[in-house]
Amino acid sequence: MRAKLAGEAGAAYPQSRKHDFQVIYQYLNPQPGEYILGFWEGNGVFCKAIAEAVGPQGKYLVSDPSAYLLDRIKARVNLPQVEVIVSSSEDLDLPTESLDKAWSFGTFHDALCQTQVVANIYNALKPGGLLFLADVFQGNSAAKFLDLTVAKYREGGHEAKFLSEEFSDSLCFINGFKSEKVRIVDLQQKWYFESEIDIGAFLYKVFAMNLFPGDEADRIKQTLVEARKTLEIKSTAGMYELSWPMKAIMAEK
Repeated sequence: MRAKLAGEAGAAYPQSRKHDFQVIYQYLNPQPGEYILGFWEGNGVFCKAIAEAVGPQGKYLVSDPSAYLLDRIKARVNLPQVEVIVSSSEDLDLPTESLDKAWSFGTFHDALCQTQVVANIYNALKPGGLLFLADVFQGNSAAKFLDLTVAKYREGGHEAKFLSEEFSDSLCFINGFKSEKVRIVDLQQKWYFESEIDIGAFLYKVFAMNLFPGDEADRIKQTLVEARKTLEIKSTAGMYELSWPMKAIMAEK
């Protein structure tokens, strides 16, 4: 159910995350011929763009614990350079020094053992390879929304382990990254919608908050009410802009 709703969110609002694509191109910077891993890829919002960037001489490996989501990605992005692997990030077993880059966007807080995930990635990166790990960090408005609203109303809950800058530094250090090759960057992400109720619908679906009472229309309205309590929403240039603040670890092996 959660995967289905999240898929509907991406299909209904394809332009909502255009700012996220800009960040991917800027910081991940996928290049022709590269071998890149996207872990906790979920619905594969960025899959086609990255696969096209690495081209047929490269490879884009997509991992997620949900076979359902990966099947949907393969059906939607039918390119020979795309390969999927059903696996949690903690259990990834990749050849040593095989990857040029690895990345995750907005899902690392779901990892049960973040240290093991980064250890797996470090082992799989080539010397000079890049880990780009973007997520919601402790204490910001997005973390508050996830803790205050999503954890209550998402079927199955949402038990998140949000990073701090301090633990991010330690996480990289204990897994082999040198401190001078690790930095944290602020990502002031914006999601764009034609109306405020679209914001409610997107958040309701992408986080599968089925425990709100009433029918779907009621749940969407209640999601928007809760979002207004913690998230910044602005009307600008004929669009509604939802702030979703994040940070990213940029770590070079």
